[in-house]
Amino acid sequence: MNRAPMPRPVRHTSHPQPARRNGLRLLLIVLLIAALAALGWYGVQMLRRQRVEQEIAPYEGVFGPHMAINGTSISGMTPQQALDTLSKQMSDQLNAWSLNVNHRGHTYAKLTYPLLGINYAPEQLYPYLNEAWRLTHTGDVFARKEAIEAMAANPYSAYTQAGTASSDRVDAYLSQIAPYINRAPQDAQLLGFNPDTPNAPFSFQQEQVGLHLNTEAARDAILALAASGQSGDYELVPDPIPPKVTVSDLNKQYTLRGTAQTSISTYSPENRNNNIRVAFSRFNGMVLKDGQEFSFNRIVGPRDYKSGFFDALEYAYGELVTGVGGGVCQASTTMYQAALMAGMTITDRTAHSDPVDYTDKGLDATVYYSPDRKIDFKFRNKSGGDIYIAAHVTQAGNNARKLIATISIYGPSLGDQVSYRLRTQLLETIQYVGEPIYRADKDQEHVIYKDETRKIRDGKDGFVVASYLQKYQGGTMVEEHLIKTDTYAAKAPEYWRGTTAR
Repeated sequence: MNRAPMPRPVRHTSHPQPARRNGLRLLLIVLLIAALAALGWYGVQMLRRQRVEQEIAPYEGVFGPHMAINGTSISGMTPQQALDTLSKQMSDQLNAWSLNVNHRGHTYAKLTYPLLGINYAPEQLYPYLNEAWRLTHTGDVFARKEAIEAMAANPYSAYTQAGTASSDRVDAYLSQIAPYINRAPQDAQLLGFNPDTPNAPFSFQQEQVGLHLNTEAARDAILALAASGQSGDYELVPDPIPPKVTVSDLNKQYTLRGTAQTSISTYSPENRNNNIRVAFSRFNGMVLKDGQEFSFNRIVGPRDYKSGFFDALEYAYGELVTGVGGGVCQASTTMYQAALMAGMTITDRTAHSDPVDYTDKGLDATVYYSPDRKIDFKFRNKSGGDIYIAAHVTQAGNNARKLIATISIYGPSLGDQVSYRLRTQLLETIQYVGEPIYRADKDQEHVIYKDETRKIRDGKDGFVVASYLQKYQGGTMVEEHLIKTDTYAAKAPEYWRGTTAR
């Protein structure tokens, strides 16, 4: 049997398509362009890098621009150069600083940094040099360039810590200096009372202001100067310590409280004048304590030859007679007036029986000293402090015969511009009424016969007188009070009468 022949498979031949060929061609072109671009970019980068390297080349082995340590530029320096330069600078600064510690022209210490414990060492520079180096030598060339350019806007400036001055060392120096400066205040003191120099009767030791060195304040000032590097001189200024008592204070305790003067008659005999001088000498220069009483008789003592007194006329029982010590009543009278004007408290005073010619009525004070009869003058010091008495008989003007008895009393101030004055007022004049007094002239010195008389003295009127103490503030009287009312009795006329009949 004949089979029909099987059909032969048809083989198809494959040929590339145009689109695929184009894609390969495009890929090749892209790769070529990319390669060329990469080569171009690399070339540009290389050129840029070379340019940057050239720009930063000046700072390759040195510090970048705008860099300073301790105020000194290190730009363009190698690390070693910078270290050497800064080390020398630090050494120079260390040796350059000094401070003279002075007081009133004397230098007590010359301080330097080493003495205060401040020392520089090169090792102190290492952290700052390393930091400055890293700023422009870290990263690639581009980062370094950027860092270098940034220095213009933000320069690098650093200061080493040179160390802090030791406050303990400063304290140690000041503690050695302080004893030479410190001194305790000294109060003013009374050195003496010289009653014979009326213009300056008191001598004082001047007060002294104390000094205390404030070591804490001085230490802080010295440390501040060391920290700022300011050399030169530092003047120690101690704190003043005022004294408790000054001469000005003492002047208030030793003021002139009151002065009294009585004129000595030009007819007063020398013996009488000398008796006043002797009495004055007993209390001239005397210091009367607060609360102490002045007694004229106790201080002056008996009026006799042994005590240096002379014969002179004096009043005794209202009669003018010659006695030892005549004239001392003028001394007691002057003292009475001085005591009143000095604000003393009068404790015993007796007026004369008759007015005296050396002072106003009512301002006299009689004294007497005998075994059987004593009349004293006394006052008490209630001033609150000591009082000082000066008493002198001095010449008035150019007339050697014209003398003045003066007593001045010094002590605590009476008050600001306070002074005292004395005033008297005649209240009554008393006329004598009665018979004359006749005295028998037994020695026939004046008259002989019983029908003969000779006047001894005229009759005298009597007086009632008030005395006042006035207080003045400046020139204004602010107070007046009665001291005493004294009565001077009227005196009968007296005659000598003979004792023999004719």
